Amino acid sequence: MDNSMQDSNPPVQSIKSLTIASLSATLLAGVVLITAVLPAEYGIDPTGFGQMTGLTSLASPSETGSACSEPVQAVSAAQPAAPSQWQDTVKIVVPAGEGLEYKFHLAKGANLEYSWSTNGAALYFDFHGEPQGDKTGYFKSYKETTDSQSSGSLSAPFEGSHGWYWENKSNAPVTVVLNTKGAYRILGLM
Repeated sequence: MDNSMQDSNPPVQSIKSLTIASLSATLLAGVVLITAVLPAEYGIDPTGFGQMTGLTSLASPSETGSACSEPVQAVSAAQPAAPSQWQDTVKIVVPAGEGLEYKFHLAKGANLEYSWSTNGAALYFDFHGEPQGDKTGYFKSYKETTDSQSSGSLSAPFEGSHGWYWENKSNAPVTVVLNTKGAYRILGLM
């Protein structure tokens, strides 16, 4: 018998080995989806691995929270604002009858200067911070009221997320223009 004929018949894998390989590939794809793709693309981080590795900061703010058609629009960070230049400016649409949060990550002692306003419509808001790694639900409110604007600065008392919860109790969407500068990382809509 000729050896060249035997080489043309490659070995056939068993059903068991194909099933194990398929299940292993599916499991690996699921792990990659949950630990890398969801945090990086959508800001969804069920395991905490995305925040630990910085993947959640890759998610664009417009993909991380609102079903509104235009929830966040970036505006040129080089636009001057009286009396100084702002580092970042963002427009956030708060849908009618809904609330949303916009956050920044600050290290302990980091400064955040801010100024926000609406087109005159008043919103309930809570400017607050949540310590990094806290699982108890604790948060510290810095300012809580109803108004159409607010400005000031914060020296973070702890490392973690800091920002605003705005609630629109009206029947029409309200746009918030938020100007900020300081030592922070934008987390965006939460």
